[in-house]
Amino acid sequence: MKTLTTVIAAVFVIAITLAGCMQKEEKRDEIKRVGMVIKIKPAHIEEYKALHTDSNPGVRDLLVKANMRNFSIFLHKLDDGNYYEFGYYEYTGNDFEADMEKLAKEDRNIEWLKVCDPMQIPLDGYDGWAEMEQVYYNE
Repeated sequence: MKTLTTVIAAVFVIAITLAGCMQKEEKRDEIKRVGMVIKIKPAHIEEYKALHTDSNPGVRDLLVKANMRNFSIFLHKLDDGNYYEFGYYEYTGNDFEADMEKLAKEDRNIEWLKVCDPMQIPLDGYDGWAEMEQVYYNE
């Protein structure tokens, strides 16, 4: 009887673990991961960094409102002599296009972009940040 109870308990634990893994897998599919790239004018790097310090709330709350999480921007000078920004965020909402439309209409976001956009140089063929293709993800 003790062995049967142990087996039943083990099966129960395995079932709960598998269910948790399946839920985790489903949740992963709900997240849209976005990587973006754009050049930045070297003369504006320090000003751009200052705008994005932790002490400046900027539009952080608007990004959260638009279901954008883990928004990060990285800066690197490549061999071509240009400085590039790499941006990354995770979209956790249900309607990406609608949320981006709402964000684009927010007065504070419009003003923010009026300050930041002139500091950047879009890649050829783009009007702003170029979205990158995700080729790998590891949770």
